[in-house]
Amino acid sequence: MTGTDKIKAKILEDAENKAFEIEEQARQEARSITDQALKEAEIKKAEILKKAEAEGQEVYRRLISVAGLEARKEILKAKQDMVEEAFAKAVEKITGLTDTEYQKMLEEMVAGAASDGAGEILLSERDRKRIDRNFTDNINRRLKTIGRNGTVALSDETVQTAGGFVLRYGDMEINGTFEIVFDMLRPQIENDVVNILFS
Repeated sequence: MTGTDKIKAKILEDAENKAFEIEEQARQEARSITDQALKEAEIKKAEILKKAEAEGQEVYRRLISVAGLEARKEILKAKQDMVEEAFAKAVEKITGLTDTEYQKMLEEMVAGAASDGAGEILLSERDRKRIDRNFTDNINRRLKTIGRNGTVALSDETVQTAGGFVLRYGDMEINGTFEIVFDMLRPQIENDVVNILFS
């Protein structure tokens, strides 16, 4: 299983774990938004009927339509916020792995992205503190095992990222930071996350 597959599996696992809690929260928010919209529509209905009985029904229908549209917009926004939260929680869960698990995952990701030649790995300052001195040796052994004619070394440079790596071969860079990986995975798995959260 590649590092990307692991990240995808983690995202789906987190989404499933979070689904029940978020689903109930979404229902409560949806009920609250709908109740509020209906209350506002009823208040406006009474005012309109007092002012103009003849026009009241037409204006009322318009207000109900607008209130329903507003309620749907608020529900959609709440759902979008929850999807964002699910992805953020997935990153938190991955970066919250033990140092050993996290290093192993990074090693697999780097080995999967590496090519022939001498490359250098750029990590965040935080991730540099989480890895042990066998990090690059483990990756280089893995590269030999899978038949790649390349080696990697840890760069003195760091990158600003929540996690992941940048792998540099001269002027070419392979960006394996979580921000980029999640951006690439999102179109493939967002529908699954939405279905899990709101089915």
